[in-house]
Amino acid sequence: MEEYYMMWLSRIPSIGVHKAMLLLDYFGTAENIWKASFRDLKEVKGMGTIYCQKIKEAKKEEQLDKWIEELEEKEIRFISIKNEQYPYLLKQIYDPPIGFYMKGYLPDDNIDKVSIVGARRCSHYGASVTHKLASDLAKANITIVSGMATGIDGIAHTGALDGGGQTIAVLGTGVDICYPAEHRELMERIICNGCVISEYPPQTPVYPQNFPKRNRIISGLSPITIVVEAGKRSGTLITADQALNNGREVFVVPGNVTSALSEGTNNLIKQGCPIITEFEDVLIALGIAFSEKEKQQFQQQMSESMEKEEKEVYDCIGQEAIDVETISRKLNRNIQEVQYSLTLLEIMGKIRKLPQLGYIRKY
Repeated sequence: MEEYYMMWLSRIPSIGVHKAMLLLDYFGTAENIWKASFRDLKEVKGMGTIYCQKIKEAKKEEQLDKWIEELEEKEIRFISIKNEQYPYLLKQIYDPPIGFYMKGYLPDDNIDKVSIVGARRCSHYGASVTHKLASDLAKANITIVSGMATGIDGIAHTGALDGGGQTIAVLGTGVDICYPAEHRELMERIICNGCVISEYPPQTPVYPQNFPKRNRIISGLSPITIVVEAGKRSGTLITADQALNNGREVFVVPGNVTSALSEGTNNLIKQGCPIITEFEDVLIALGIAFSEKEKQQFQQQMSESMEKEEKEVYDCIGQEAIDVETISRKLNRNIQEVQYSLTLLEIMGKIRKLPQLGYIRKY
């Protein structure tokens, strides 16, 4: 029952996590806060008359019963900051939610998590890189966190699921609302292989101001946030800023310098954010290393899942450098298509570019 009282506390207007923690430190439990008199509340340092009045007005047993009944009917759980299942890393941010609503199950807190965010209107390049990156990380038992938006977010979740992994979607609506609507099937897949979470109560509709706020949870759940394509004023940059402000690492997938979708990401690179060109960059940052046998097995798994176009280009590359023009002639494909496949293979960690010479295999 304490979790329900914590839910009640989280729904009181203007009572953020810092006021809530003051109250919890003084009274011990949310249930004791519920039972406290106006005079008792006034005894808490930092709790003025207005806040005490809001708490008093929020004590409506009938309303609380309706909220509890709704959660049970919709199979939604509320996880409070006092719950042992509340993610440790999320607790460490400046403004963690008092609690969040969840459908599905939370992946084990000991499993590494990586957040992937980016443009809603992404390029084919951005989509391909994101899917491959999320899939490869999932195969390495990394949980992928994103926001289930169109574009990069949705593709990151899909990549994680296609890679057989777990994923967490942080919503800006209630967890009983699918937004965007076309992600209904994706949302169901996520709930079966992870969870959707939100600090907003069920039935909360789409409010634009909620999405920048939810971004702090996306970055807060992970030690690393990867940005794939972001315009100069993209909302994705808010997530990156929040990650950096909370002492987390931000990695950037490099993009075309002539593309508007790369302006934001390239500015992050200028600010000193490290570039990611292969999923192993992330594993190294997380302190994960494969044995040589594991690496060979994983590379074999990656080779089997390569697209036909990338496989054809990869088969042209050996231990001696070969340039893009030569590959283009061998395959009778135009240079732009070959260059695209080369970029993907480089990001996958399969090949390496030698300045002025061409490409060689990494393994």
